[in-house]
Amino acid sequence: MAANVTVADATALMALYWPKFVEYQGCVFLGFKFSPEGVDQWLERLPGDLGAVESVVNHVHLWDHFTLTSDAEYAALSELAAQIAIIWRSAARQAFPEREFDISVADGTGGDGPTISLVSI
Repeated sequence: MAANVTVADATALMALYWPKFVEYQGCVFLGFKFSPEGVDQWLERLPGDLGAVESVVNHVHLWDHFTLTSDAEYAALSELAAQIAIIWRSAARQAFPEREFDISVADGTGGDGPTISLVSI
């Protein structure tokens, strides 16, 4: 199936599908979610719990990236979340071959929509 998207849209999708990563304060963050100020605030709020900081910062609601117009699209977005998680695992392994990662996927039945989170372990 062919799609016609702008270069800006394709670039945004590329960042979501094969993210760049930032290593900061012993953590790994999705480049498109990272800001030093934001991470520093979470490090202060969750002292010593780097996994929790990564989980909060690297928590992505797919609703924030896609416009849904039907129940069928919602179902497809849940499937897409699982596929993006597989891609993130590959991207993280390539960027940090010496580290392990836990990529979690929630289908959104709790009301937050499909979500993906990345934590180094």
